[in-house]
Amino acid sequence: MSNIRNLSAEERVVLDRWLQRKGIQLTYRNAEQLCDALQVARMFNIIQPGLEDLSSYSPFLSLPLNFLNWQIFNHRVLRKLDMGVSMGDLEKLALGCTETVDALLFNLMAKESSLKKKED
Repeated sequence: MSNIRNLSAEERVVLDRWLQRKGIQLTYRNAEQLCDALQVARMFNIIQPGLEDLSSYSPFLSLPLNFLNWQIFNHRVLRKLDMGVSMGDLEKLALGCTETVDALLFNLMAKESSLKKKED
């Protein structure tokens, strides 16, 4: 299971630069957007195209349905990338906790080089 932790200020700067290089708008730190796994799945698909079929998700605003989307994303994407998260972290993600999403994206950034090697 992936270790979700708060990023240091330096790690956050590195993450922001990486997201900019990937063409991802940094407006994602809006809790209303972040609580929906669909938004983060779209980011993952920008970073690693074809990783997941986005039709599996429906945009929701209620906590129980957001949590369901995060469970699906955890099962279909994160665990396959060896980045699966705990139920407690899934709840934080469903609540739109920006620090938890930042940590998740930071872990993806760290894993990117190994993902590219698998493609070659």
